[in-house]
Amino acid sequence: MPSRKSKQNGLFSGLAPRRKMEVLGILLMSVASLLLLSIVSHHPSDYGVLQTISPGSYFSVDQSPALRIQNWLGPVGAWVSHLFVYTLFGYMSGVLPLLIILAGWSLFRDKSLAELIWPSVYGIWMMILIGSLLGWFYHVLEVPDSVWSGNTGVALARILQNLTGIGSIVILFILFLVTVLIPLDRDLQKTVDFLKQSWNEKRETVRGWFGSRSSPRVQGPKDPDPSEEVNAPGPSKPERNTDAEGPTIADSFSRNQDAGSHESGETDDELEEILKRSREKEAEQAQIRDAEQKSLDERPDRAVLERSESADSEEDVEISVFVGEGDEEADARELDRKNRDKAKDVPVIKYKFPTMDLLDQPPEKGNQVDMEEIRENKRIILDKLKRHKIEILGINAIVGPTVTLYELEPAPDVKISKIQSYANDLKMATAAHGLRIIAPIPGRAAVGIEVPNSSRETVYIRSVLNTRKFVETDFELPVAFGKTIENEVFMLDLTKMPHLLMAGATGSGKSVGINTIITCLLYKCHPDDLKFVLVDPKKIELSLYRYIQNHFLAVLPGAEEPIVTDTAQVLETLESVCAEMDQRYDLLKMAMVRDIRAYNEKFKSGELEEELGHRHLPYIVVIIDELADLMMTAGKQIEEPIARLAQLARAIGIHLVVATQRPSVNVITGTIKANFPARIAYQVASKVDSRTILDTGGADQLVGRGDMLFTNGGGMTRIQNAFVSTEEVERIATFVGDQKGYKQPFYLPVVKEEAEGIPDPLDEIDELFTAAAKVVILHQQGSVSLLQRKLKIGYNRAGRIIDQLFNAGIVGAYQGSSARDVLIDTEEQLEEIINELGIRS
Repeated sequence: MPSRKSKQNGLFSGLAPRRKMEVLGILLMSVASLLLLSIVSHHPSDYGVLQTISPGSYFSVDQSPALRIQNWLGPVGAWVSHLFVYTLFGYMSGVLPLLIILAGWSLFRDKSLAELIWPSVYGIWMMILIGSLLGWFYHVLEVPDSVWSGNTGVALARILQNLTGIGSIVILFILFLVTVLIPLDRDLQKTVDFLKQSWNEKRETVRGWFGSRSSPRVQGPKDPDPSEEVNAPGPSKPERNTDAEGPTIADSFSRNQDAGSHESGETDDELEEILKRSREKEAEQAQIRDAEQKSLDERPDRAVLERSESADSEEDVEISVFVGEGDEEADARELDRKNRDKAKDVPVIKYKFPTMDLLDQPPEKGNQVDMEEIRENKRIILDKLKRHKIEILGINAIVGPTVTLYELEPAPDVKISKIQSYANDLKMATAAHGLRIIAPIPGRAAVGIEVPNSSRETVYIRSVLNTRKFVETDFELPVAFGKTIENEVFMLDLTKMPHLLMAGATGSGKSVGINTIITCLLYKCHPDDLKFVLVDPKKIELSLYRYIQNHFLAVLPGAEEPIVTDTAQVLETLESVCAEMDQRYDLLKMAMVRDIRAYNEKFKSGELEEELGHRHLPYIVVIIDELADLMMTAGKQIEEPIARLAQLARAIGIHLVVATQRPSVNVITGTIKANFPARIAYQVASKVDSRTILDTGGADQLVGRGDMLFTNGGGMTRIQNAFVSTEEVERIATFVGDQKGYKQPFYLPVVKEEAEGIPDPLDEIDELFTAAAKVVILHQQGSVSLLQRKLKIGYNRAGRIIDQLFNAGIVGAYQGSSARDVLIDTEEQLEEIINELGIRS
């Protein structure tokens, strides 16, 4: 007998939920359009006609009274328009059907109705306000038919006038002005300043136009006519602006006229020679200026924001602050819009990406570098090198958030090693901690001296994420670490690294760096495409991310905590990730693809069958916060799964981020270093530690608080890590955790198996157990993929059967990517085991 629920839903059971919303949206838009038509075609005389029509005349053949109604929707439209236009707020009541049309469109396009809350409140308030404002004039003028304000608008205006008198119209006008300005600009003072600036600009334009009309034109010098008298009386010539290059042609003529050049015996040929030399000099100086400007404009992918230079003064230096290509601030809502579109493509859960409002706004003041300090350090460096007989042809200062790079162009006969030998002298002269010399700068014919700024600029995570470079990136796993010494946003794709090794002393910014990586990924990746395995032996650094366990975390089945804090469970977790890696390689082999991206595209297109175990594969990022502690407590065997994952896991979307406070050779072994080409070094205690992590010195000269060096097998890049506060992390995690996520976290495969007995009850042993055992004995190979192919079953079911075969003593223990050993040779031995288990053939 069918249930009551099936009967009730039988009419719409064939429609998908999305289709139902589309139908509802179309109905709402249709009804609202009819309401709008009735309001637009309102006629005051229709209501009087309606009162003369008897109810029975609607069903009679003679409908002559109804034909006198002028509303486009007939009597029904007349009744509706009378209610909305006459009784409520006149024609302004048309706002209500317009809002209903917007709601219907949102349902039709599967948009959230929550986005219409602000427009609806604003529209209804404008309807009431304009209706009351017009009603005030109708009340004062005693207009009988107030079709633009309605009786409700007139009544509200009358009440306000009775309470405040003539002040009522002032109140209504102020409310109307403020309401109009709200959607244009939330800052009223900014609007006032904009209007004042526009007025001043137009006034200056008019003044300049009248000035140009009234002032005499300044003409360039022309060759003098020998027949004219040079000292002839006449109006004085307008004074011409001169540059530092020297006298102009006009100046030469003025001096010749004052001194009476013709009277002293100068000939026409001499005057022509003077003119020729002056023209040649001006042309040469113009070429020099063009060449200097061209050299400044040819800096690749950078725009100069600030420059202070003087060619005539040895005490001035070019100071440049650059913004890289794509580093300009993006629209405040651009990332939110892109993420909203990305979430619609994954209809598994309704997920909202974190918004920029969750991040702290960088302060407008008190976070700048002191330019006077830059100039003083330049003077000290030049003076010190000059005392040591080192000639410098040019110097340029590139200002970064933490350090300033002084580019020195030494004379051709100066040895670079000589400049390096005075590193300690320069450090003492500038009183700087962590001065670093780069000799030479890669790709440039210059020597670099990095001097830390005493007043550092904090790089806030919002200033990094809210850039066009991050918003518009197509990276799979984008990580924006911070800003380089040249003030450019430094961003890489974790899938290209493909693993990251981090080291730094306590308090150098290593934990903030891990939070930066996680925050960047949370702002760009959907939970369906990314999972984290978080290992935190310190138990407090990553504890806030427990809120996102049903969205982004991958855990072991039965784990008490979503974040691994017990060192005894770390080895089991990493071995489980290795098992996930092996399973994924089997799936890629069956799908005949080479990487996770091609596999997911093939699965999304429907080319892979879920019955055979195929599934969508999210990226998995394994983050280990303290490797040295794990090595000390869990033993050296922790190195084996890390090395396996680092060697093999790139193609199937598993990436490692491993951090340690102690970059010694006992922790960062040769095997680990060989498989982690991407490395980050924060401030370390000694040059030995720097060479251990980077294979070169330099990390010991960093100044802490996020100052770091990054290498990916090539050159070295100095970066100021973006700052993410604990409060920001908590807001982001709470925002994600408060949403409805998956029913359970992403479970990793279980690899820890019981030594004795069969954990499954006999009545739960798979019905294909006997057939699977015969296949395994026939091929002498115990693998999941073999059972999938021969029995045509899915991956999960084949894996459970292999576990049951192991517990029954038919196959051996798990051996990683290799197939299990088969422990019996004949079917007679199999029959004995089956009889002992009591399984019916």
